[in-house]
Amino acid sequence: MMRKLWGILVAFGVSIVIAEHEDRHFWQASMKDEIWKTITARRNCAKAKNIVVFIGDGMGIPVITAARILKGQKAGKTGEETFLNFEKFPYTGLMRTYCTDKQVPDSACTGTALFSGIKAPYYTLGVDVHAKYGECKETMKYKSYFPESIMTYAQAAEKLTGFVTTSRVTHATPAATYAHSPHREWECDGKLPPEATECKDIARQMIEDAPARDFHVIMGGGRQFFFPNETYNQNRSETQCQRRDGRKLVETWMNDKKSRNATYKYVTTTSELQDAMRNKPDYLLGLFSSSHMSYEIERNTSPNGEPSLADMTESAINILENDKGFLLMVEGAKIDHALHDNNARRSLEDLLAFEEAVERALKKTSQLDTLIIVTADHSHTLTINGYPARGNPILGIAENQTDFGLPYTTLMFTNGVGYNYTNNGTHILWRNLTNVDTQALDFRQQAAIYRENGDETHGGEDVAAYAIGPWAHLITGAHEQPYVAHVAKYAACLGDYAEMCQSSMRKTSCGIEVSSANTGGIHAFFITTMFLTSYILQL
Repeated sequence: MMRKLWGILVAFGVSIVIAEHEDRHFWQASMKDEIWKTITARRNCAKAKNIVVFIGDGMGIPVITAARILKGQKAGKTGEETFLNFEKFPYTGLMRTYCTDKQVPDSACTGTALFSGIKAPYYTLGVDVHAKYGECKETMKYKSYFPESIMTYAQAAEKLTGFVTTSRVTHATPAATYAHSPHREWECDGKLPPEATECKDIARQMIEDAPARDFHVIMGGGRQFFFPNETYNQNRSETQCQRRDGRKLVETWMNDKKSRNATYKYVTTTSELQDAMRNKPDYLLGLFSSSHMSYEIERNTSPNGEPSLADMTESAINILENDKGFLLMVEGAKIDHALHDNNARRSLEDLLAFEEAVERALKKTSQLDTLIIVTADHSHTLTINGYPARGNPILGIAENQTDFGLPYTTLMFTNGVGYNYTNNGTHILWRNLTNVDTQALDFRQQAAIYRENGDETHGGEDVAAYAIGPWAHLITGAHEQPYVAHVAKYAACLGDYAEMCQSSMRKTSCGIEVSSANTGGIHAFFITTMFLTSYILQL
């Protein structure tokens, strides 16, 4: 009797101390709670006023699992039972990430899928299958086939648009929201080959061309691509490019905004961003580093340093908020960068910083009129292996050992620079990690296959997508990755879905249409009554 009453209280969300042992009663009650939440979830069929698309670059499902465990362990728990905030969103789906010509994708073709709604060739941006990788003249023959970004459609609907990222603002994922290029690395004119006279570098496209010239918010790194004499850190192994054409693109950006009689701010530090937000400008351009921004765990948090992804996200929403709505892209780029280096610690810390950005967006917006989608562009080769005990440090050693008595890390990669083996001429020797601090910031997890350039590859499996808000229920099942862009357009009645906003099919597809005034209370009352009745009859 008391156990069934306990189940009723759990169903109503009453806070009860969970038993020390996760016995059958605990699991029965917990699962009934999940059933309750699922059957009482109400489809929101209101038109999405705002859309925020979060991209965790390289955030495959194993990376999400590892980050959730680390989050729990940092809070003093075993970790496995923890949730990231977006894992609690009511709708989840899977997206297939391959390019038109590659089983395993890069961030350019996947970015094109996510923001233009079509699949594209590997290493290309904002083009379709007609494009030829690295060939400007041949690609430009098919300019009429270039897809429009969802940003363009949002602007046509008078919504404000923009993005924030921890990568260079010209890097693959952010560039996919605005650029058209047969080569993702043509970020400044210094990277263009001599024969590419018909192509414009990505930085110029961002400043001079639609839709990016009309973005009200752009924040990230990559300052070197916008000045002819920008200095950069020679010791960092990142893309370096100085403009050869002498253009001062930030000055061009400011002159454009001045010609519109708009208020604008160009900022390069946290304090400058904070100062700018005191008198909210119409347009904001933030370039906080010469190349990519820093990992969260190493970020300069002083006023002269870089803002966090969460702070940039909150500032962006503050600027974009308006009666017509907005479309914002937020990228946690450094998740991917650390994984390429087989460095799980930095990657997971950045994923937790990414989660905080999601939390800020949830607090700044309403589920009634804002669709939030959290997904990844692609996965990585990270895996969680061995049979470590519950609560074992996720960055630690798996309990099992190899046949020759040496331990291995719980988190491993199938390839990359973490290949810790040597060949003595007769057999392969495995590095002994017995006395190694595998949780150290610079530790690289083990890798099975050595890659000469030391750069771990992406993974080709499906990635998860999580959604909450208007039409979030469309993010269920397994889909091709371009589906995400089409969900965004459909939810907000953009582009070729605008006419469908008034269709009877749209109005009846949810059974009862949900508006900001009616969130399906009648349906919820009916389900609640049925649920309680079933409990009472068992008492």
